[in-house]
Amino acid sequence: MELRFDRTPEEYLAAHKPSFPPRPDIPEAAGPFMDNTPRWLGAPPSESEDAEQVRCQVLVAGAGQAGTVAALRLAELGIDVLCLEAQTWEDYDVYPTDMAVYNSKFFLDRGTPPYDPLDIFNEYMNKALGHAHPRLVRDYAFRSGEMFDWLLGHIDPELTARYAHPVNYRGNPGFSGVTNGQRSFIGMVQWRDQDTNLNMWGFVMRKLILRAGDLGARFRFGTRALRLFQEPDGTVIGALAEGQEGKQLRIHCQAALICGGDYGGNADMLLDLSDQLRNLAWSFGKNRNDPGNLRVMGRDGSGIKMCLWAGGTMEAGPRAGLDCFVNRRPEFGFGGVWPCFGPDGRRFMNETTVRYGATGACDMLPVGGIMALVTDSRWDRYLDRQGYGHEMMDRSNDGWHEILRTDMRNFRTGPDGFPVHCFGVTGEAFMTCYAADTLEELGQILGYSGESLTNFLQEVERYNAFCRAGRDGDWGCDPGYLFPIEEGPFFGVSKAVSSGTVNGGLNQLAGVCTDGRYNVVDGNKHPIPGLYAAGNTCGQRYAVQYHTPTAGNTCGSALTGGYAAAEHVAEYLGSL
Repeated sequence: MELRFDRTPEEYLAAHKPSFPPRPDIPEAAGPFMDNTPRWLGAPPSESEDAEQVRCQVLVAGAGQAGTVAALRLAELGIDVLCLEAQTWEDYDVYPTDMAVYNSKFFLDRGTPPYDPLDIFNEYMNKALGHAHPRLVRDYAFRSGEMFDWLLGHIDPELTARYAHPVNYRGNPGFSGVTNGQRSFIGMVQWRDQDTNLNMWGFVMRKLILRAGDLGARFRFGTRALRLFQEPDGTVIGALAEGQEGKQLRIHCQAALICGGDYGGNADMLLDLSDQLRNLAWSFGKNRNDPGNLRVMGRDGSGIKMCLWAGGTMEAGPRAGLDCFVNRRPEFGFGGVWPCFGPDGRRFMNETTVRYGATGACDMLPVGGIMALVTDSRWDRYLDRQGYGHEMMDRSNDGWHEILRTDMRNFRTGPDGFPVHCFGVTGEAFMTCYAADTLEELGQILGYSGESLTNFLQEVERYNAFCRAGRDGDWGCDPGYLFPIEEGPFFGVSKAVSSGTVNGGLNQLAGVCTDGRYNVVDGNKHPIPGLYAAGNTCGQRYAVQYHTPTAGNTCGSALTGGYAAAEHVAEYLGSL
């Protein structure tokens, strides 16, 4: 049948009126798609008649990054603060060793150039797709350096000199600060023992807690905050807590700052709130209602539940995790932006897209194949072009350079590979690197054979042609990273594409909504008097997942949030 259409636009408009499909009827008796009040929230616990009565001006729930800094700042301002921590003092520890801060004297005095805070602010907001709360991000961009210099004033200078390492403070000579339009900033501090490379931030945090105690702050370890008490108008006036052997405390206060962390350790909250993680598991054919398919660390969400019981609301999705991936591209243990080849032997991505975790391409590769990174004898050309996210090593640490060069000089060709130090992890760790005299031999060692080996060899030639032309016509790799793979020996690392459980990383970064002054808001977005949140209890800091213009920014953001929130609480009390 011949198709004809000879009407004029006027004739078409006269005969076709705009129409839309009717809305579906929703029966009144239809059950809810999901519970409006989630089952994991439940009801707040009841107070026992023999609860111990405790009074303070401000209750801080949680002595992690944000809570400890907040308690210290409040005590310094002369405010009577009580800080509760669920961990016992004997078992107390914190996860991270890395923290990102900007324009700190700690870096500027070493020659690191200052940044325009608005550049930092806009980069974070762009990466958050506008999903983050601008005031919270602005605090971080403008005040993190101020916070860190203040914090160092409360730390023994000998501890700072021994354990605080300003990573990449000299910068990387071949890095302009921008890769594929994405900015990257110097500012990460690692608190590590130089000899063992082990995390020492937990040790320093204990010293900060003792310092806060010297200024008058009270701490109760092994004590968990359970719920808040409010006046009829919603004003927070107290809290219920539980200590050792189930003994309850009734705390009378004028304000509460909730720093109880995330909900990654609560399976029910994780399944309900983290739709990214559970549906990514589902896309791999797994049961999305089984928390065993999600590998996430984190706290139990009790701080978030306290805020919700008090009338607060959870931020809208997507609710970011520190990671959200099944597969991540392999990496050399010392960083670098290396050409990446997939199970069929072909490149499949722009290797210079700076992104923590995975890209969508990695999560969609066929299970059972390999991903491989490959370079030639001039492997070190990439190092001075590294950014300052998690794709780097500390180029300002000369000792690491010599260790790395020694490892690479001692390479062994063949299928057994050779060990190379990993500098991005805590403690002494190694990765296996492979070397071969020809690309064909290296491809076979990495796991390619038959058609995939042929593809791999052809793809290297195609990539080399792009390098000579100065333009990656397939995936748009930043021209500054286009180094041909031509001179032997050749080096590579590989990993299997897995169908394993979805990894959410150390924690979930979604929390309750605030007004940008860390004051928790209700469903009308009105502040709840006397109720504040910081750290991972406070939401609206990230979008799809953690993003790293500088590695360690979730810790730096939490510390800054605790510092700034304490000042807003002090203003509420009329003490600042």
